[in-house]
Amino acid sequence: MSTFFQKQMHSCEVLATVLGNEAEQYAPLPLRSLQVGKPVSFDLFLKTVAKGSAEPKMVRCCASGELFREDWYWKLEKLNIQWLYFSLTDVDRVFAYLQGHLEGFIKNENHSEVEKAQLVCDCTQVWVMHFFTVEKERTGKQISLALSLVDDLMGAVQNVSYNSLLLLELRKQTFFIYTHSVDCCLLGLAFVNYLGWPADKARNFGLGALIHDIGYSRLPRELMTKETGPDEDDQIKLQRHPIEGFRMLQSFAHIPWEALQMVLRHHENGDGSGYPEGLKLSAIHPWARIMRIIDSYEELTSERPWHQPLPPREALWSMRQHWEKSKVYDHQYLKAFISFLAGAPRTGKGP
Repeated sequence: MSTFFQKQMHSCEVLATVLGNEAEQYAPLPLRSLQVGKPVSFDLFLKTVAKGSAEPKMVRCCASGELFREDWYWKLEKLNIQWLYFSLTDVDRVFAYLQGHLEGFIKNENHSEVEKAQLVCDCTQVWVMHFFTVEKERTGKQISLALSLVDDLMGAVQNVSYNSLLLLELRKQTFFIYTHSVDCCLLGLAFVNYLGWPADKARNFGLGALIHDIGYSRLPRELMTKETGPDEDDQIKLQRHPIEGFRMLQSFAHIPWEALQMVLRHHENGDGSGYPEGLKLSAIHPWARIMRIIDSYEELTSERPWHQPLPPREALWSMRQHWEKSKVYDHQYLKAFISFLAGAPRTGKGP
């Protein structure tokens, strides 16, 4: 490792980068989530690209069981390298590592509320990755872990006091189905908290938001990463993800029925033009109606391979115009969501 830093990190022949799509077998991990001076329980990789080469290469920079040294951390910071990578085969080890770090980090008063919330988001993202990709790990125990993380996310949301700038700091602006799930959960928890929902109800909603897109794990990943966007045939395949997700989770006694409705019906539209069932607004569960709004807003304001993120104001204007044209969204929830993001005070208990 030290040889690697001496010979490669200061070499003009190698340029570290976090640009481009992640290689299929690797996933990103923020530098901030690593414990300096303590061993890591999985291999860490640095994405590099050599001069004259267009293809990035993953180079192991810290082996499993090796201490992640403070001087390595500061060298990475100095080079403005904020992301390292791990193999998807190690996702369970990565989650256990982050979870073991989480409790002590949250209790440490030397860390800011945003720093604590960021680590909760990092840990939750890896949980989503684990739950989506490792079928044998989809157990009641994992759902209990998710609910615990949702509690931590709710605490983070409450501690930032609806400050939209801080909320945006926590969100990841890259398209990856796992970050999308965490972002939707974060936004959803903040919104229902704004509406004045009780903690147990908000907690179950957060779980539904976290797992609403699990059906995508049954579909080829390239469908969601084409630079030109999905074509008509791709759209037909993608529209199966709510049904696939519902079928994967319907036997879980630990998942509330309302959360399953979010999984199945978060793409239903108020005018009956949505999928998979083409339901009208009155037949769509209220939690799924809220999820439809949050899912749309998160998609519009996050980077996709085929479009750049819209500023929040433009995204909300687009959604409002869409509602005026075809009544896609629940009007009362959409109005409340716009007020929430605008920082308007809540009146009553909301819709």
